Amino acid sequence: MKNTKNEAKNKLEEFVQKVEDRTNDALEDSLMDEDAKSETFDIDYTDIVKNSTKAKMSKLPWLIAIFLILIIAIVLCLMFFSNNPKTLFTQTVDGLFDYLESNVNENVYDITDGNISLDYTMKSNDENAELYDELSKVSYNADYVKDNAGNMSFIDLKTTYDGADFVSANIYGDGESTYVYSPIASDKYIKLSNNRLSYFVNGNEVKTLLDGLNQAIDTLTADEKIYGEKENIDTAVGVIKGYQMRLVIDSKNRDRAAENFVNTLKANDEFVNVLAKMRNVSNDDIREGLDRYLTKLKDELKRHNKIELSLYIDNKSKEFIKAEFVSELGSITLVNQDNNKYSYIISKKNDRTLTTGEFSFTVNENKTKYTYNLYYKQTKDDKVLAEGNFDLKYTARQAETFEKVDVTNSLDWNQMSGLEKFDIYTKVAADSKLNKFLPIIRKVV
Repeated sequence: MKNTKNEAKNKLEEFVQKVEDRTNDALEDSLMDEDAKSETFDIDYTDIVKNSTKAKMSKLPWLIAIFLILIIAIVLCLMFFSNNPKTLFTQTVDGLFDYLESNVNENVYDITDGNISLDYTMKSNDENAELYDELSKVSYNADYVKDNAGNMSFIDLKTTYDGADFVSANIYGDGESTYVYSPIASDKYIKLSNNRLSYFVNGNEVKTLLDGLNQAIDTLTADEKIYGEKENIDTAVGVIKGYQMRLVIDSKNRDRAAENFVNTLKANDEFVNVLAKMRNVSNDDIREGLDRYLTKLKDELKRHNKIELSLYIDNKSKEFIKAEFVSELGSITLVNQDNNKYSYIISKKNDRTLTTGEFSFTVNENKTKYTYNLYYKQTKDDKVLAEGNFDLKYTARQAETFEKVDVTNSLDWNQMSGLEKFDIYTKVAADSKLNKFLPIIRKVV
């Protein structure tokens, strides 16, 4: 029995050996040519298994090559997207909004006080020439206090006429209504109808509004084609090699552009909330108002027929140079003159008028003092129709207290009799200087 088992085992081993021999012969015939068969191979299978240092080093050039290819691909992609007209257009718009926001004081104090002063000169060659001359003699200076938490404001306004004291007034807003006191009109505060001193928004709210507009423009741009081309641009410092990005809005895309812009604003809860606070209405009221604005915007775009909005930047530094808005109704051009100064040209085709000018502003490091200057000149057929220069200074700092005003004995303008209103007009008209401004006063009240 034992011998039988040994014989069977030996036969099995012989069979396995024959299979291995035939397999090796087949592989040798199929994988090696005659030259290869004569070669002597010195293979260290241990190195293969252990992935020797030599084997590792042999892979290094391939790893470096792959790495370099990836780096080059990434750089080429970045270059493509950074020089893509749509990317450059969006970056330029974002840069302009960032510039505005960087000059906003984001500190939200419970109570703020400061001063606002306005000086200007205006000239006109039409029927308003005398009124403009009189207005140019008036300067304004106002100290204000704003309770941001309670949404209350108080303004102590003083004016001068040809350098002499003129009209003074106190303006008080309690968050619901606006009250005005001026000795020249009445010995009591007068409550005005549907007026609130709610336009004193804080810095964070201003940034929210700017961010909302920026986002809406970016959304509009995302669905539109932006054309780009290199262009030499004449500037105050000479010819600059620039780059133009152009957005076209016409019958093909005006509805889509308007809807993207307005719907983005509607969907921005923070933007809507700030507007609602400013207008003293609900968020739903603001969204309904934006729906109505959408209809008006579509009609306005249709009236212009075709609009081309172009942004120009320095092709090397990517700095903003100028912007152009052109339609069948006219054009607007804004040029960066450096040092926070810009020039502008507004052309209207319907009346052939041309308005040119400059504006500039400066702000201190703490963002508590702002100075604005605006100059304009309106001409027609090379004849000057009107001209003006405005200087506005504004300061804001943290305050400690806000004193409420007792307006319990105030007069409600809506409930005043015609005789009482006539009495106020009579007092104003009695002043030889102030009666010249009665048309403006009637529009205000």
